[in-house]
Order: sequence, then structure tokens, then C-alpha cells
Amino acid sequence: MSVFEIVGGIIIMLCAIVIVVAVMMMEGKGGGLNALSGANESSYLGRNKSRTLQAQLSRVAKWTGILFVVMTMIVYIAAK
Repeated sequence: MSVFEIVGGIIIMLCAIVIVVAVMMMEGKGGGLNALSGANESSYLGRNKSRTLQAQLSRVAKWTGILFVVMTMIVYIAAK
């Protein structure tokens, strides 16, 4: 194994841990009875969805997942 493969493997493991933690911290999509009323769009949180913790966790999980896939491909190609 080369140094690049070891460093890539460590980055992949860290990405996997970050993805698991981010997904475990997210709340479910179901809003219960509040989701039926449609009040979320007119509330303060409805207008500022991109600033909420859930939006940030979703963004972190998405970009970490992309990094995970890209690093996996790079390490696989480099190992050949």
C-alpha cells in the first residue's frame, strides 16, 4: 500500500463517520399534524429554511457523500 492509499482510506473513513453522524442527527421528514396545515411556509422558519440546523445537516451529508464517492474512485484508480 502506498501513502496515498492510506491517506485516502483515512479520508474515506472520516467521511463515513461524518455522514453517519449527520444522518443520525437529522429529524424525520414527517411533521405530524403541523405538516397538514401548511403553516410552515408562512412562519419564520418556513422562510428561513436554508439557515436551520436541518438544512445545514442535509448540506453536510450531501457534500460529504460526494467527497466519499470521489475519494473512493480516486483511491480505486490509484491502486491499479
